[in-house]
Amino acid sequence: MANAQGSSMRTVLTYLGLSVIALASCKRETEIKVYRVSKAPLEEPAPDQNAMPANAPSPSMPGGMISGMPARDSSAPRIKWTKPETWNEVPPSAMRYASFNAGTNENKIDVSIVTFSGEGGSDADNVNRWRQQIGLPPMTPADVATQIEPLKGEGASFSMVDLAGATARTLAAWTRRDGHVWFFKGTGPGAAVEKEKTNFVKFVQSVRF
Repeated sequence: MANAQGSSMRTVLTYLGLSVIALASCKRETEIKVYRVSKAPLEEPAPDQNAMPANAPSPSMPGGMISGMPARDSSAPRIKWTKPETWNEVPPSAMRYASFNAGTNENKIDVSIVTFSGEGGSDADNVNRWRQQIGLPPMTPADVATQIEPLKGEGASFSMVDLAGATARTLAAWTRRDGHVWFFKGTGPGAAVEKEKTNFVKFVQSVRF
């Protein structure tokens, strides 16, 4: 009788154990994992830039992503600008609308114009991507908003940020109009960017759509 009771108890314990395992497995399978995907547009790296370029993908981007990026938006309207005399215009790449550089050697900065159709991601996503590119930590959307300054141009209003990292600095201005977003950026060593900041601001203000 004792053996029968012991056998019955072992059977019950076995079923209970299997039930616990099954429930734990179901819980794992039904867990929902949420991943935040930035809607900021991808941009390619600038050529021949020692410092982290303004258009480099963030370090967290998977390798090989640059080769799969879309070409420059051919539907974008033509724009005009007044180039600072000391800047050199260079041939744009497949992703850029226009490219410039200023200074030489270690004091050289890269300036780019990039456009995408649509909104081009939120301001917080874009600013945090640029911050990451020069080694700065991300900020909350509320904190990002405090870093953005308005910039009035000849034919448009822009938003602008000045981001300074330990070894590189980025000036970025952008505007959204007619179904496109336009990014104007300059990146290089901090002192070189400071020297060109006035030219960069005047350049952006000169843009005419």
